[in-house]
Amino acid sequence: MRKIVLYGTPTCGDCPPVKEALTQAGVTFAFVDVCESVGSLKKYLKIRDTAESHAMVREKHSVGIPTIVIDGEVILVNGPDHVKELVETYKLLEE
Repeated sequence: MRKIVLYGTPTCGDCPPVKEALTQAGVTFAFVDVCESVGSLKKYLKIRDTAESHAMVREKHSVGIPTIVIDGEVILVNGPDHVKELVETYKLLEE
């Protein structure tokens, strides 16, 4: 089974639409609200601060959510339209 985790927060403008797009696509994933606890935020920041995919996020001093981690690969999600591409590229509906 694939391990898919979406990091975001309900107050982020892009996060709820991305979460909904993943759900509508039928992708099974865990959602981590980075504002829910200090532990969740620290876990996400460790990912963000070490992922090559987030170099520009760090340069701009941005938060960098929504972020999805697919089997350890960290991807900055560029809105809900990006979800279809991710589903196809990473074959998220195949077991």
